[in-house]
Amino acid sequence: MKGIYAAVLTPVDERFAPDAARAVPYYRDLLHSGCDGLNVLGTTGEAMSFSVKQRVGFMEAIASSGLPMERTMVGTGAASLDDAATLTKTAFACGFAAALIMPPFFFRDATDDAILRFYAELFARTDPPHNGVLLYNFPRMSGIAFRTPLVARLLAELPQRIAGMKDSSNDAGLQTEILAAHPELVVFPGSESDLLAAKRRGTAGCISGSVALWPELAQAVFRDEDDAQARQLAQRRAELDDVPFIPAVRYLTAQQRKDPQWERAMPPQRALTAEEARTLRAERVAG
Repeated sequence: MKGIYAAVLTPVDERFAPDAARAVPYYRDLLHSGCDGLNVLGTTGEAMSFSVKQRVGFMEAIASSGLPMERTMVGTGAASLDDAATLTKTAFACGFAAALIMPPFFFRDATDDAILRFYAELFARTDPPHNGVLLYNFPRMSGIAFRTPLVARLLAELPQRIAGMKDSSNDAGLQTEILAAHPELVVFPGSESDLLAAKRRGTAGCISGSVALWPELAQAVFRDEDDAQARQLAQRRAELDDVPFIPAVRYLTAQQRKDPQWERAMPPQRALTAEEARTLRAERVAG
């Protein structure tokens, strides 16, 4: 796993269910437009707003769609151990390249021992394939941080299962520290805002919801290491900073695909307001 991965939106139908028929052509287009791979049912994909049944059904639909599963990872984290096990088993049975697993959230005072126990039990129930798991570090959402000592313990006590980590805290120091201690790991920042600098410090690429808006540019930056293109990419990403992120990605995707259905989100997410849309358009013009 290396390169530009789009953390893709999940299209939603009128009954607030995942819409695989709308998703598959879009996902295929991204793979043909510069993305090395896809991350399905991540944060941008609003996974935690869907039921386990809905997530399982969507995973199975993606797996049977003809999309290259070796280029597709999937989020299987859940607050419940049993739910996480069901989702992770499904991911492996469907042939996804990796399961991206957020730690259990809600109980934010959980210790490293408790987090290790959760993953140990999860792996015992799901028997991950060799390097089949990516840790998902997003403490702003989960309340749990994968600091270097916890990562070291997970690798030591659950060997040959964890390929690396997605770091949506976008902490350059943490990424550098983990790679120095474990150079065999793949580490993906959760943003393309400093993609070139991240590559130069040893990361494997990025897994980002917004690279789906400009996959060719992101791929060019990662491939060619051109500083001018990297500044352009950072500017594009900065244009989203003054509006809610997921609604903005939905809005721009709807514009690109000429399909307003992409703006429909799962509650509590929503579409951009008219004022937010004007702000976003103004940012893009100014940029």
